[in-house]
Parts: sequence; C-alpha cells; structure tokens
Amino acid sequence: MELPLGKITLFPYDFAPANWTFCDGSVLPISENDVLFDMLRDTYGGDGLNTFAVPDLRAVAPKNCNYCIAVRGYYGELRYEGIIGETFFAPSQPSERNVKECAGQPLAKSQYMLLNTYMGTRFGGDDKNLKLPDLRSKTTPNPKYVMAVEGSTPEFLGPRTPLVGEIVLLPYDRQLDSLTHCDGKMLVKQQQPALYSLLGDRFSSNAQQFALPDLRSVAPQDFTYYMALQGVLPQRG
Repeated sequence: MELPLGKITLFPYDFAPANWTFCDGSVLPISENDVLFDMLRDTYGGDGLNTFAVPDLRAVAPKNCNYCIAVRGYYGELRYEGIIGETFFAPSQPSERNVKECAGQPLAKSQYMLLNTYMGTRFGGDDKNLKLPDLRSKTTPNPKYVMAVEGSTPEFLGPRTPLVGEIVLLPYDRQLDSLTHCDGKMLVKQQQPALYSLLGDRFSSNAQQFALPDLRSVAPQDFTYYMALQGVLPQRG
C-alpha cells in the first residue's frame, strides 16, 4: 500500500525506514519536497522560501521509539487503506475521505457501523451517534490526531501491509494475531527472528527472549498501542 504523504507514525527502530524521516525538526529543501511543503509550509521552521522543517516530536516520543513522517507517498482525496479506528498524527487536515480529525465530533452509527462495532460509545454518544475522542489538547496545536473512521478489521488487515515492528494506536483493546499489545512482554527470539533483528535489546532481552516496549502508560485514555508482528521488513532510509 502506498503511504499517505505526511503521515506520522511511531516506530521502535534506531533508524527511519525508507520513505520516512525522523520527526526531529530537520530542515528539508522545498525543491525536493514541494508537495510536503504545501502541507507543512513553515509551521515547524525553515525560511519558507527555500527550506522548511518537519515537526520535532522527540520530547513526546516514548523511550527508544521515534516518530517518523512519510516524505514520499500520495496526497489527495483518496481512501486511506488502514485499520478501522487507526489513529495517528497528521501535520495538516487529512485529505483522505475516510480519515477525520479527533475533535470530539459525533458520527452517525448507521453510516459508520464497523467503527461502532469496534469502538462503540467509549468516547460518548447515544442511540444514534458515536463520538470521536477529542485529542486536540494532546498537541500544541499541530500535528493533529486523526482517525480512520472506515477501514479493514484488525483481524484481517486487508490491503494495509504494515512494516514489521510498526506501532499502531487503536481506540479499543482486543486480542489479535497479527498485532500484539505493546505491554513490555517478552517474546522468544527464535519465534520472531525478523522482529528481533529490528528491536534487539532496545527494550531488554536475555539469552532466549527479547522485550517489546511498554507503552501502556503513554497511550491516550481508552486507547491501546499494538505492534505488528508480521508484514514488510523495513529498509533503512
């Protein structure tokens, strides 16, 4: 699946994958990133004529994790092929028709039946409506938390093939096969060789096992962080 340009995702690696760059305030040339510049302008820095900057989210990234922004991908009124309820940062208003800012607005249950099945009214609502969480106070004022209000079920990821180790934020808590809770659990190295090759001992390890990050305390209220156990092996950017 092609990336949506400007998507900001949390990764547990010590590198930025290909087509991504760290959200560390780096200054980029406009001439090589003109569409991304149209989204960000000089909001995060740069002179706005020849250069611009990506957001600096190092202070809010969990230990040994990094926020990265997609610097290559599509932009326009397309459908984001994500997981239902998938929540992530966006540096501007989302262009995809099935992605909405998390601003506490009501949605008709009859129009968003799958989201209602998974998220329900945990953030408010009534017999006819559910409400998106209001996460505007979590950022100052950009980037914005946005959510895929339509998409694939987490049990069947559909066309969205995540990177191995990619961290996904969801507004519900379920036991899943392809995604596992970021709760600090230990996994057997021989059973997860691809993931271990990426994480190593960043979050602790012993002779036979390695740990996942424990992100329970940093997740927004009533959200759960998951990690992709399977998918595409990331290449270094």
